[in-house]
Amino acid sequence: MIALPAVGFQPAYPQLVESVSVSRAGTRAMAFVDYADAYWSIQMRTKPLKASERLLVEAFKDACRGGLQTVLYTPKHMCVPRAYWGNAGAAALLNTGNLVSITGNQLVINSVDNGLTLGAGDLISATTGAYNSLFRIQSGGVAAGNAITVTVEPTVPSYIATGAVMTFKNPIANMRALPGSFSIPDERNPVATFTLVEVPK
Repeated sequence: MIALPAVGFQPAYPQLVESVSVSRAGTRAMAFVDYADAYWSIQMRTKPLKASERLLVEAFKDACRGGLQTVLYTPKHMCVPRAYWGNAGAAALLNTGNLVSITGNQLVINSVDNGLTLGAGDLISATTGAYNSLFRIQSGGVAAGNAITVTVEPTVPSYIATGAVMTFKNPIANMRALPGSFSIPDERNPVATFTLVEVPK
């Protein structure tokens, strides 16, 4: 796995791509079918690059090998839950949790600090071996008895199992660069763009 290049990035937020087909009768939608797992996509944009930073992005592009190499992605602008904005060093965030059970989209997580607060829109991640998966909380709460129950999207994939390590600060996901998505114009202080899409590992 490789990391994102050490350059500044403009705000870019992970978007969940749903694979749903719709059958129609005239102008009316009749049936909705979920035909594939949802996945995350991020449109990355750097800040204007110095000459030395451009070289780092070019090297990263090469290391991606057209999408064959996995990129370990951490959100740059949504790296802590909303309750901890302005307090990113809170002890409750530094302690990872343990995924105890999965019931549909509801997760029970234990081994967390009491008082850990997670709310709608917060991003967390789960790690099982080399698999890293990102989730957005739909409903959360406050941890008590060293446990917390949350509802997330997307549905937990089969390669994330109970016992997974749950990360609340700087969540991580396995991504790959979409082939053909890199753009670095030949100009002074260019802005590089590329698209990352989620993969299992």
